[in-house]
Amino acid sequence: ADPCLYYMNGMFYLTMTGSSNIALIKDASPEQLTTAVHPTTASTHVYQSSKDGNVTAMFGAGAEINGTWSPEIHYFSESDFPGNSGWYMFLALREKDIVNGIATSNYVRMVVLKSLSDGPEGPYGDPVTGAANQSRQMLDSEGNGYDEWACGQSVLRIPDGQYAGIYAMWVAETGRGQGAGKFYQKIMISRMALPWQLSGETGVVTTPTQDWEKKGSDDVLPMVVEGSTAIYGDHGEIFLAYCGSGYWSDYGLGQLTLARNGGDYANPLETSSWIKYEGNPVFSSTGTKDLRGAGHAFFLTDNEGMRFMCYHAYPYENGVRGSSRNAYLEPYSIDYDSVSETAPQGLLRLGLLETGKTAPVTSTFSFHLKK
Repeated sequence: ADPCLYYMNGMFYLTMTGSSNIALIKDASPEQLTTAVHPTTASTHVYQSSKDGNVTAMFGAGAEINGTWSPEIHYFSESDFPGNSGWYMFLALREKDIVNGIATSNYVRMVVLKSLSDGPEGPYGDPVTGAANQSRQMLDSEGNGYDEWACGQSVLRIPDGQYAGIYAMWVAETGRGQGAGKFYQKIMISRMALPWQLSGETGVVTTPTQDWEKKGSDDVLPMVVEGSTAIYGDHGEIFLAYCGSGYWSDYGLGQLTLARNGGDYANPLETSSWIKYEGNPVFSSTGTKDLRGAGHAFFLTDNEGMRFMCYHAYPYENGVRGSSRNAYLEPYSIDYDSVSETAPQGLLRLGLLETGKTAPVTSTFSFHLKK
């Protein structure tokens, strides 16, 4: 699923990962998003890789996409990027690369699209030329295509202080093909010069350091940290909820907190600025019978100030995993009374029961969407 659920002016907008296309559906009620009124057909596609000329430019003639990963929609104002305000979609494209009959993920690139309308519903196209259904590869600080394995881009905003600005966060990898213990993911960060270009130095937010982040890894599968999403507290706190462990294993969510020195934020490009909670994961479906692989959360607030997390998981019935991941919606809160050395500004309480480790399938607040 890799859901991104955005709320604006009474409407919920939902998008999720796809094989070669990205669909976006909307409704005033999240429950209504589960009905047949919103089939994910060509009419709801806001991006189709087969019609994107940039695929050939990035990967070569005849390239075929078999993964459009982790789409997220974000709005930038004129004050954010003068002359380039609007709704943007970040996603990664995976070229179908066959080695000995097995599809690999060696060719994954981040791209950006911009809504060609005034709203998040699109259609989407090249943010520079305005060409419909054409993506633009994320650029490095020199203006060249960011030609490294990268996916899962999100956005971090630091409101004030010496590090104020808008930052891109994404997932990179190290040690592919080097065997167990040497192949791992890392969450990267850099300032943004434009919605489609990085600026200046690149830093590492975190790498797998806790035991729970390493579950599911072996000679060919990496130790996982990915899916970082910023959560903003009531008093200026900046948290990151991120995924750890393989989605095929004990996938869950961990908490990072951006340190503050006095009233100012620490340098987000330095790993030491991000304090990792020792009690991670703060959200997991490992102990449930009905879900597995709960993670990749996106966080939103409705017009009544209610905080919600939208995450995905595989449903299980009688011990058998469903064929598709669903997206689930639950409220969350920030516990400012639970302060510790590794949660110095509060603790994320994710899930209805606020135990930090629940992922109930049904409740009066939850809904699910099949991919």
